Amino acid sequence: MRVIMVSFAFFILIVSGCSPGADEGGLLSRSQVLEMNPDADLIELEDGSVYKHGVIWIEEKEYEKGEKIGEVKEGMATEAPVGAVIYQTKDESPVLILEYDGISKRYLLQMGE
Repeated sequence: MRVIMVSFAFFILIVSGCSPGADEGGLLSRSQVLEMNPDADLIELEDGSVYKHGVIWIEEKEYEKGEKIGEVKEGMATEAPVGAVIYQTKDESPVLILEYDGISKRYLLQMGE
C-alpha cells in the first residue's frame, strides 16, 4: 500500500511540475501582446482572450464567416472602431472576423508557447 501512495505522490508532483505557470504558455494577456508588439492591432473579448490582426498565414487561408458573437465596445480594441461586428468562423478555428466600414479583418487568438 505504501508503494502505491508513494507512486501516486510522485505522479502528482510530476504532473503539477509540467503544468504551465502564470507567464508560461496558455493564452496571452493584452499587456503581454503589447509588450511584444506595442503597435499591435488587437481586440480583447470580455472573457479576456486576446486576438491579433496581421498574422500572414490566416490571411492566406480561406475562412467562412460564422455566427456573430458581438460588437467592439470602448476599450476592447487598439485599432478597430467601436461598433465593428465580431464573427466566429464557421469551422470554429482560433480566428475571428471583424467587419466595419466595408472592411473585413481576421484576428488570431494569441497563445504562448
